[in-house]
Amino acid sequence: MTAPPNPDTRPLVLIGGTVFDDDARTFRRADAVCREGRIEALAESVTAPQGALAIDCSGKYLLPGLIDCHVHITGSGDPTELNTANTTPLATRAWRAARYAEQTLMAGFTTVRDLGAADQLNIHLASAIESGLLRGPRMLAAGLGVTMTGGHGSGFIATEADGPDAVRKAVRQQLRAGATAIKLFASGGVMTPGVDPRSPSFTEDELRAGVEEAHKAFRIVGAHAQATEGVKNAIRAGVDSIEHGVWLDDEAIHLMCERGTYLVATFTAPWQIAHRGTEAGIPAFMVAKGWQVLDSHEQSIRAAIKAGVRMAMGTDQGTPMNHPGENAQEIIRLAALGLSPAAALLASTAWAAELLRISDRTGRIRPGLAADLLVLDTDPLADIGVLANQSAIRAVIQAGAIVRSSLPEIEGNT
Repeated sequence: MTAPPNPDTRPLVLIGGTVFDDDARTFRRADAVCREGRIEALAESVTAPQGALAIDCSGKYLLPGLIDCHVHITGSGDPTELNTANTTPLATRAWRAARYAEQTLMAGFTTVRDLGAADQLNIHLASAIESGLLRGPRMLAAGLGVTMTGGHGSGFIATEADGPDAVRKAVRQQLRAGATAIKLFASGGVMTPGVDPRSPSFTEDELRAGVEEAHKAFRIVGAHAQATEGVKNAIRAGVDSIEHGVWLDDEAIHLMCERGTYLVATFTAPWQIAHRGTEAGIPAFMVAKGWQVLDSHEQSIRAAIKAGVRMAMGTDQGTPMNHPGENAQEIIRLAALGLSPAAALLASTAWAAELLRISDRTGRIRPGLAADLLVLDTDPLADIGVLANQSAIRAVIQAGAIVRSSLPEIEGNT
């Protein structure tokens, strides 16, 4: 993997492009001046500051850097990940995770929330990226998730706890380790053998204890919740987002609308498991459960969108055949399931930043926010699929630094 470049301290000017206006849900003509990692100015025409690096974006489309609210970035997406992770040395997994982080960033994802990694590797990866040691998206990292004894994720990406006091302690342990987000398991899931995704796990009281500890520390809480009762327990307990939400009934959807709970649907995860199947090497029990959840999951997402549930994009990257750098496939699926292309972009930028409570830092193209930008050849409102086309991504900029670019410089500005 290429080492992170030395930061270029010159102002960066992007000239000739159109920028995504999140209020109007369209693109408008504007040049952008970026300085010290932030967007300094937007205008139809700007004069590049002395010594600036000016990039020609004529005919291009500028988006905020994309945000994935549910990844397991230390995972490869290999079908046998659960088995190999337990037999692969931690150092090897760390080196691989560094590569996966860079692949994610190169695909235009400048921010992610990682909701569980063995050995709390996500916390250490986030720290290495923040310090400049590695190149990758800025990360909110949950460390280990918290699940009931024998619950989904146990023995891999979650620590076990039973009863409100034990859940409270487990959350405190993740905070002590440096977690910047918290994950609780409110139901069974697809990838843990012998666990039924239709079954609730933690009680409402257990979930509430975990939420209270996280919120006291100003950390957001995502709840893995597929079962109907598990979803409702988690919403009532005050979680910030429902992850997956496979079996949403009318009451659950009403509660989400009433309380402002976000849905991070991660439809890519079961879709890939079911459709790629045992032929791709995915264990048969996962494939069977993938098909078990798929139709209900699609219906729930469509119903939530129609009802106006707050949406934020997440892939569950790291699950079988759900590879680093292929995160944009979820945006395309959300558009196919009922979000307009503009709303699908918002779920992956502004709305995602609002869920993660970082909208004062990123998620929009606005003066004062981080210069996290994605430059495309094609209008994504006309063809949302362009986001998954690596050759159509002409530049990725994170905090004002060019991560990758095939755009020409404008001479005479240095």
